[in-house]
Amino acid sequence: MSRPTPLADLAPRLVLGLVVIALGAILLLENLGLYSAWRLLDWWPAALVAFGLSRLIQGGPLSLRGHVWLALGAAAFVTQFGPWGLLERWWPLALVWVGLVVTLRALFPRIANPGPPSSEPETTPDLPQVTP
Repeated sequence: MSRPTPLADLAPRLVLGLVVIALGAILLLENLGLYSAWRLLDWWPAALVAFGLSRLIQGGPLSLRGHVWLALGAAAFVTQFGPWGLLERWWPLALVWVGLVVTLRALFPRIANPGPPSSEPETTPDLPQVTP
């Protein structure tokens, strides 16, 4: 009997599956003549953001990989939709963001690297343990 997979293990595969489903639905609507799929291609940075969020779920709130993917997605959105010159002016903010995450990872290593879940039940020191 297999144990249930925690959300952290499912997150990247779940995001990939949802992206493939969305892509298939969009292309089906295009083939049926109900919607122009080319208009939705402008939103491709959403896939980077979704992948970054899945990495944050998998690795914890201070996952450096998750924040890097989120920063790439944000930069892609700014490039895609923002006014010209915005990214060229504000790109150092990404360095501040990554530096903040690295600093918080150093200060709170337990949050940054939560380790594998234990198979043993948690014990509470205040309550006596009862064995059947």
